[in-house]
Amino acid sequence: MKQWKSASDFVAALARSRLDNVFNPYSDHCPTHDLADGPMIRRNNLELFLQAALSEGVDDVWVGLELGRQGGRRTGLPLTDEEHLPAVAQYWKIPGVRRATSGRLAKEPTASFVWKAVRSTERRILFWNAFPLQCHQPNGTTNRNHSLEEAQLFQPHLRWVVEQAAPTRIVALGLKAQSALARAGLTSSYVRHPARNGGPTFLANIHG
Repeated sequence: MKQWKSASDFVAALARSRLDNVFNPYSDHCPTHDLADGPMIRRNNLELFLQAALSEGVDDVWVGLELGRQGGRRTGLPLTDEEHLPAVAQYWKIPGVRRATSGRLAKEPTASFVWKAVRSTERRILFWNAFPLQCHQPNGTTNRNHSLEEAQLFQPHLRWVVEQAAPTRIVALGLKAQSALARAGLTSSYVRHPARNGGPTFLANIHG
């Protein structure tokens, strides 16, 4: 398995990943929404986030499936939209986190439910995704699901994050995330994913 010596090395390696019909927010620039240095901002956001979480220690790792178009694609942070960037900065005490885009502030329902759940617990939570980039159709805008072959490329990244965090619990947001974790050799607890009207059930499940 790949071993990165630091969060900085890990993020740099992630930024070098190239796949067809996949937006890599740590190296790709969106001409419609991004600031000129958008990819660099997102790399910095992720590096600060991982450094803070791994140095402070976490209780749980919550794992989603992949970056959302209105969430991590724009912020560089899993399960976090632009509306909740201030929450990240406060939660991990990293004021360097900032927006990589201009224009209207993007909001994502999944991020709203996830951060509502975080605020209701004293456990320290680290977020990640089984597939840490954002997939799209050839038109560049419409979402698509990543393939099993694509997911396998990032199993070392998933295992590295979990091993570095050493949580007491891994929580899979949805059955697909749980299956991805199992394929990576990681045991997890399942909760309903907040998407597709699953938010109330997610909130009921997550601290149960």
